[in-house]
Amino acid sequence: MRDELGTIRSRGAELVVVGNGTPWFARAFRDELALDVPLLVDPGLAAYREAGLRRGALDTLRPAALMHALRAWRSGARQGAVQGDPWQLGGTFVVARGGRVLFRHVSREAGDHPRLADVLAALPAA
Repeated sequence: MRDELGTIRSRGAELVVVGNGTPWFARAFRDELALDVPLLVDPGLAAYREAGLRRGALDTLRPAALMHALRAWRSGARQGAVQGDPWQLGGTFVVARGGRVLFRHVSREAGDHPRLADVLAALPAA
């Protein structure tokens, strides 16, 4: 989504990343990926629970996760040291002012992400 920040912001939206590591890990993540977005940390996983995101070794390590890892490796991504809870899966949300959820994707396994076109389609029109 970093490559679509211009599109996201042109529609009056902002990309916000929530991680479950420490502030130190969040800063390193931001610097490594050259992110210019709000980056929040939730090491207690309260936001993850509230959002209904999955957590567990069996969910994280499903067979499809291997295919996601291969796709990421082919694109040049490399897994570094695990930061935060390794069994906590993520999600992608588009939330309107007032808290109404316009788009929701709950990851089923590690590396499960929604299509970027679907996320962008959920944003308000420019």
